Amino acid sequence: MRINSSKVRALAASVFTAGTLIALSAAPASAAPTVTFRILSATDMGWSNVMVIIDSHVAGTGSWAGDPGDQGSSTGDTIIAHDSATDGYGIEVTLDGTRVATTRGHNAPYTDRASGNLKEDSKHTMRVCAVKGSYAGCTTIYNLKA
Repeated sequence: MRINSSKVRALAASVFTAGTLIALSAAPASAAPTVTFRILSATDMGWSNVMVIIDSHVAGTGSWAGDPGDQGSSTGDTIIAHDSATDGYGIEVTLDGTRVATTRGHNAPYTDRASGNLKEDSKHTMRVCAVKGSYAGCTTIYNLKA
């Protein structure tokens, strides 16, 4: 069987052109957001408030309420995640790497709290993150006291 070389070249050119069009029309990969954090209150005290900013817009806050009444909490020893932006990102606050308050999977505005009694004047750590799917943009770890 004899193959016509002009037909092979034409077929190859068509496949190349189709592949190029598909590659050019594919959606671009999503760039990671610019996430920054601003500490609004002292973290070494019995309360703390960290503002989460995503792409220059305030997205929410992560807070620590060491005593009842701090950060509007009716209980003490409470972490609070508050999502105020309808941007698809959630806010997640972790205490000592195990206690988690998260707005992940909820529509903004939304607030979640996690609490439980801790020994008075004990030292703890808190981390605040902006989360979406497998993405997490997080603060450094802050030291707190109960």
